[in-house]
Amino acid sequence: MITILELKRALRSLSAAEFEGLVDWIDGEVEEIRNRELHADGHRVERRSEEPLFMSFAEYMDFEETSPLRHEFINGAVHTVGGESLAHNRIVQALLVAFGVHLRVGNFEPFFLQVKLDIQLGSDRIVYYPDAMVSWRPEDGDEQVVRNPKLVIEILSKSTQHIDRREKAMTYQRVEAIEEYVLIAQKEPRVIMHRRGEGWRPMLYSGMDARVEFRSIGLQMPLAEIYEGTLPAPD
Repeated sequence: MITILELKRALRSLSAAEFEGLVDWIDGEVEEIRNRELHADGHRVERRSEEPLFMSFAEYMDFEETSPLRHEFINGAVHTVGGESLAHNRIVQALLVAFGVHLRVGNFEPFFLQVKLDIQLGSDRIVYYPDAMVSWRPEDGDEQVVRNPKLVIEILSKSTQHIDRREKAMTYQRVEAIEEYVLIAQKEPRVIMHRRGEGWRPMLYSGMDARVEFRSIGLQMPLAEIYEGTLPAPD
């Protein structure tokens, strides 16, 4: 059993980036414990705790064509996707502009919010609505869904961050085409990057002066640009 003193000494040996990545992981673990405690008290706080609809994949696709709300499909269980906050929408708009300019020439194409990601892994069939993704056009010619994105981005919210950090993270890591999975905070300049080439180890970019590198599409983007109009500029 490691002592508190030994733990403190080990933490002091970490770099700033490693320490902040550890803090982010601990935040996620604390959120998970809180959710379990709330469930034990009978509260329903997770999006997955709603009563889902059940239907076949074909029925889901037909249902989604006429539904005013978006729904995600998890092996026959269909869950409603909540609406976005203004901050969430502003971050998506910033990504849309930056990706659109950067990718206007070439075979990469960005998709945002309303586009389905269809995932087939063995007997699993899953459909998510990522906040943003970038796919290589020749691999994704389907008119309704994207199947082989190189980059997937989710914007964290209080109600869904535990799903983005765990359920979706584990699923996205199983999709061979995905090279990078990115989590973007809404209320502070924090971007967590997970790369296949680095064993999905989280890398934290924080502060408005930081620049996040989307290696899968060859783009570096200042966090100040991602959060422009969402968070106040630094003095």
